[in-house]
Amino acid sequence: MALAVFAAAVPAAGGQPAQEENAPRVAAPRPRPGTVTVVPFVNLSRDPADAVLGEGLVETVIAGLDMVPSLTVVVRSPQADAQQPATDVAWLVTGGFQRVGRQLRVTARIADAQTGVVLRTATIDGSLDDLFALQDRVVEALRAQFVDLNVRGLPTVAPAAQTSSGAAAAVPPAAARPAPRRRRGGAFGAVVAPPESVLPPTTPEPGESLEPIAAPPPAPALVPVPPALPEPEVAAAGAVPGIIAIDDDGPRLGVAAGAGILTGRPTVRPPRTQTPPTIDGRLDDAAWVGAVRITEFVQLAPRAGEPATQDSDVYITYDGANLYLGFHAHLTDPSALRANRKDRDVRTGDDEFWVYIDPFLDQQRAYSLSVNAYGVQMDTIVSTLPGGGFGGGGRRGRRGRRGPGLRLPFGDASWDTLYDSAGRIVADGFTAEMAIPFKSLRYPQRTGIAPHQWGFQIARFIGAGNETVVWAPVTREIAGFLPQMGVLQGMTGLSTSRNIEILPTFTAVQFGKLDDAGRFANDDAQPEGGVNFKYGVTSNLTADVTFNPDFSQIESDRPQIEVNQRFALFYPELRPFFLEGAEIFDVRAPVTIVHTRTIVDPQYGAKLTGKMGKTTLGVMYANDEAPGYGEDALEGAAGQTAQTLVGRVRYDLYSESHIGATFTNREFLDSYSRLAGLDSNFRLGNTHEMGIRAFGTQHRDLDGLVTSGHLFNANIRKSGRNLSYTLAAYSLSPDFKTDVGFVQRTDHRWTFGELAYRWWPESWIVSWGPRVRYIRSYNFDGIREDEQASVGVNLALDKNINFNADVNRDVERFGGIDFLKTRYSFFSVVGAIRRFSFGLGGNGGDQIFFDEEHPYLGRDRGWNGFINLRLIPQLESRININTNRFVDPRSDDALVFDVNIFRTLTTYQFTNRFLLRN
Repeated sequence: MALAVFAAAVPAAGGQPAQEENAPRVAAPRPRPGTVTVVPFVNLSRDPADAVLGEGLVETVIAGLDMVPSLTVVVRSPQADAQQPATDVAWLVTGGFQRVGRQLRVTARIADAQTGVVLRTATIDGSLDDLFALQDRVVEALRAQFVDLNVRGLPTVAPAAQTSSGAAAAVPPAAARPAPRRRRGGAFGAVVAPPESVLPPTTPEPGESLEPIAAPPPAPALVPVPPALPEPEVAAAGAVPGIIAIDDDGPRLGVAAGAGILTGRPTVRPPRTQTPPTIDGRLDDAAWVGAVRITEFVQLAPRAGEPATQDSDVYITYDGANLYLGFHAHLTDPSALRANRKDRDVRTGDDEFWVYIDPFLDQQRAYSLSVNAYGVQMDTIVSTLPGGGFGGGGRRGRRGRRGPGLRLPFGDASWDTLYDSAGRIVADGFTAEMAIPFKSLRYPQRTGIAPHQWGFQIARFIGAGNETVVWAPVTREIAGFLPQMGVLQGMTGLSTSRNIEILPTFTAVQFGKLDDAGRFANDDAQPEGGVNFKYGVTSNLTADVTFNPDFSQIESDRPQIEVNQRFALFYPELRPFFLEGAEIFDVRAPVTIVHTRTIVDPQYGAKLTGKMGKTTLGVMYANDEAPGYGEDALEGAAGQTAQTLVGRVRYDLYSESHIGATFTNREFLDSYSRLAGLDSNFRLGNTHEMGIRAFGTQHRDLDGLVTSGHLFNANIRKSGRNLSYTLAAYSLSPDFKTDVGFVQRTDHRWTFGELAYRWWPESWIVSWGPRVRYIRSYNFDGIREDEQASVGVNLALDKNINFNADVNRDVERFGGIDFLKTRYSFFSVVGAIRRFSFGLGGNGGDQIFFDEEHPYLGRDRGWNGFINLRLIPQLESRININTNRFVDPRSDDALVFDVNIFRTLTTYQFTNRFLLRN
């Protein structure tokens, strides 16, 4: 297994990772001057047939450099690279190659073997028809770069100084530090620019001024410390301190037994800092000098696997309390920067960096946190529920739309945590900083000096080109985002302090209505007070307690059209107490097993959520006053409360695979509603998954009638680069009842099949493909209730333009009548314009008028869309439109109803924390 070293994983100060506390001070082996080793080049094409190109390239480079006077080539086997760091040589030569058709691009880099700092980069393009000449050009470019290094006098090893303890310390003078890199506009072209280079101008936003690019201060004296021996599963990280490595065989689904480690993935080992950075958006703190630096990113979209078109620098360090990240987003055209002051968790298509953290390394869920050029925060939970792989994730009603290509998983934005961030617009883009307290995350406890290993990914969204780039490459050949993350390892001595949050609330509500004279008659004001407590019991267990919570401060539900609906509408949970650890209670099933909005007015409640080893645990209890008050309260129920208990346990088997059990119970007076069952999901290879769920219910109503019901569900799914399909079935008995969940219909046996194919031209058409779907359902008496055949197409264009359309031919039975319907729908989104985006969709065709006594087949037409305006960074206006018009063709298309919902939301953001909303 060949390992290729990615460029410049350590900042240009020449620092080794700072030593852990109480670690012995051991001097690193001194490299021999004038020595170089050639590391196998990365096969960016990911085609195994191209591996021979890399082998030939390395042999040619070794032979060519061996002829350079005063340069000694040290030939090392891949096994030696994996077992012992290359600390005995002065330079490393590495790079990558990518084939597109008969064209080949080779990038070669010269890096300081001690620090990982890239000193020179060369890019050569050519044809496979003239391969030997192309290899010779690579050698000549490297020879010239080595000559240039010697002429400029850049030392291969920092001169040694003496510390007070007598150990050798690397103290590179300021003149010896390499100049910052700048990309030459192409995907690979990186050249060295002098520090005094004039950067392209940019236009500041109204009221904003440009910050100069902050240069890290001179490096402090650091004692070279050999890296800790890596674990076998992540041996790639141990080649050179702080340098990022990736398996040359390409990304694979690898789960180490007993650890869930992502094998063969990029790894990073941040150093510990003794001087935490000030989170102000400037990268001028001493902490960033000794931090690990990541500079190599590849596209996730629109052209997965290709190099990023813009440079990015990410710095990582930590101390006992926080994980620190510094970001520098370079733009060749700074005027294209998209940056807005906005409310937390609001998506506006800004340029931003995302950090994904999977502390348990179980590929079941991850925290995602982001920052834009103004330091605005967005944080979500990404899970392995449907939609959690790409473009969605999270609980029902909070998932993003599944895009036609690879997208960053957005997750459940209702989750919020505490972290610090700041950003600044600079001459060539923006810089930002982030401090993530460890006590804001759940993570496994470690004793002594045992190091942590977390799943880790860094991503950047570049709004101008609708481009998403990632540090750990992601391929369409593997389904899911979490199994393709990298690894953050080596952190020790994390603080054991726990998080405590207290949230008091006070609200007052007053209702009024028009009297017969047209005047408002107001009722008395209704003040309410309450308090929520959150406490981190351990690093992986969190307790929540609430007393008299008032939820009127939560934003109102998004309006939905309720006219002529056959089944109840679903409204997502928005209340803070129920959102903590809500992903733990999520279960893949045709019904919502736990729907906390059934708890209407809790007087008090408590919850314990977290994870111990491979076992995830969630227990919740709430007392609900709603059934016992109001005009609709049953006789004898006044002042009585309903008691709700929910328990959930899940055991993680391996990547995105688990078995779980759920129990719910609600009791009110002499009635009860109980549910218990098992669920499972199994990942099969890189692109397949299978799941089985079985639940039973027992329900006793207030009249003493006891009924029992069941749910059984199974599915298998393939999510491939081109071919995808799903087969699923479930059975829901007539007496399936749960007062803690959400069930639209019962008495239902349902089968589903979907087949889709996608082509990837990756030109102005990024991807496109058809899909077909077939659904059939019967009731338990064997009568067909529904049958649907659907044909559709998905189209993704350049400039963030997406379009999808469907045509359905349905049979739906209602009121004992089979209605034959033809329906159509489409939706298109355009988001490429900097200050303006919009989406428009429509649906219509034959539709039933759901009248229990006299149903008939009419026609409806509906429109839904949005317009987003961001004229200045502080101001955003959004208009949402939702309409539905129904006519009766039996009476010359007489209008039956015409519902129009127009919702406008305007926000002016004074600061990141203070806004005015209308």
